[in-house]
Amino acid sequence: MDSYIKQVRKIDNSRHLLPFATSAILFFLIFIFIWFFRGGSFRLYASLFFGIYSITGKIWVSVLLIGVVQNLFFMPLRFIGAKLANRTRDFEEELEKVKSNEQYFVFKKEIKSGNIAVVFFIFNFIVNAIAFGSACRIFLIDFYTDPGKLKAMNLLYDFIPYPQYPLQGTTFKLPYFFVQDTIALKWTQIFLIWLGVFGVFTLFAFVWRFLKRFLWANKKVLFIRINYNHFLKYISSFSFFAFLVSLYVLRNIPAKFGSAIFAADLTRQNTTMNFVTAVGTFITTVHAGYVSNRKAIVEAQKKNIPNKIIETVTRKNMGVSVKNAFILGLGAFFITNQIPSAFELSVATFEFMYIIYPYTFDRLLHIKVQNND
Repeated sequence: MDSYIKQVRKIDNSRHLLPFATSAILFFLIFIFIWFFRGGSFRLYASLFFGIYSITGKIWVSVLLIGVVQNLFFMPLRFIGAKLANRTRDFEEELEKVKSNEQYFVFKKEIKSGNIAVVFFIFNFIVNAIAFGSACRIFLIDFYTDPGKLKAMNLLYDFIPYPQYPLQGTTFKLPYFFVQDTIALKWTQIFLIWLGVFGVFTLFAFVWRFLKRFLWANKKVLFIRINYNHFLKYISSFSFFAFLVSLYVLRNIPAKFGSAIFAADLTRQNTTMNFVTAVGTFITTVHAGYVSNRKAIVEAQKKNIPNKIIETVTRKNMGVSVKNAFILGLGAFFITNQIPSAFELSVATFEFMYIIYPYTFDRLLHIKVQNND
């Protein structure tokens, strides 16, 4: 390992031209930084938002659509990221093998040697950060009631019309259902339900022990069993919480529903929207941890890592994800409690697109990558 670090430092101290692709991306990054600090990205997103508003005539529709348009716009970058996924993973494994104080030299060496996966990772991260920062900044300026704000900032392109005031469609409405009446099961019934659930899992385990001697060579059955074990380990990481939830549900079974319409003025702070943003942030963070762990499990199984080690690491990682979700959720609530709820609607759109991405666009991209390979 010491000789490897010496080779890295030798490359680091050498003088040679960067590969063309690396140089092009780095120069483009410099251009983006200059464009960003001169307000170019902010003006682009503001023009895009009010361009959509000039078509839809409603603020809440424009907030939703700009999130959708942004995700579609970044599809090519995600496709390239999917193509470079294996090379990025190899670099991460290589980085883990060296000491933390030596990782900088390895990182710099990869850039100098023209590792396109590393350079693209930096490029993609910075571009996404600029994009999301610029998009969110739109909803933090006071253009809702001040007609002269946008013109004074000269914020829109010449071909984008400035909106007429008062702005239309600033109220976001969403129908929802709520429980009007509940019934409570008796404690004996609750005990029997818990006993039945436990009995089903126990029966499944006994049946598998009997059949596995005949089905041990069937990879499909083994795959189902492994995923079943992972599911049990995943549930056990928050079993006490699941117990409390099941107790509450069984003692408060909905018997009658009602309907209403939730309305939020996007130009004002709204506590309900703050709470929804916090819950959405919690769910998004936990889901991201679950997806990441699922991919890590697949890679670990390919390397024939023992299942006990995989299960231990998975449980630990999911615990960290839940902890981070609580912290980020609380942070989201207190931060958004000070700003107009249009920002929360844009965040909710991003979170929704982020959650459905692994099951929609991500599958499509991986199919295309496999076909091209």
